[in-house]
Amino acid sequence: MKLIKLILITSLLLSCATKPPTFVESHDEVGAWKSIYLHSRYGIFTDKNREVWRRVVDVLSEKYDLEVLDRTSGYIRTSWKYMLPDEDNKYRSRVIIKMLGNVWHTTKLKTEAQLFENGAWITGYDTAILEELYKDLQGRIGTSVR
Repeated sequence: MKLIKLILITSLLLSCATKPPTFVESHDEVGAWKSIYLHSRYGIFTDKNREVWRRVVDVLSEKYDLEVLDRTSGYIRTSWKYMLPDEDNKYRSRVIIKMLGNVWHTTKLKTEAQLFENGAWITGYDTAILEELYKDLQGRIGTSVR
């Protein structure tokens, strides 16, 4: 529901401006990584990696189509999702997740966004989408907000 509100607000703002206010253009490293430190309350007989994987996939699949899933390496990338309800498909985003450690202790999250302008894609990330997903994942797998 929050994502739908975000999309509607973004589309209203885009109709008045060239770039969404939450879009940050980036030329070097695409996107900004955020870390989620994993809690350890999964039970003594529970495979922590399996449970974290299940929860992360649940959260992401509610909002995105999953394009690449490699549970062995702890890597997930979603397909591009067009964020505006227009025919031109001028704004899109995707999510990348990396798990760190043999027994995962940290999840790294980043979003990538692209804005189509003047015949070319401008690359960056969307701060609102990043924060929304960060909060959703933090609530399912994280220790405390950092």
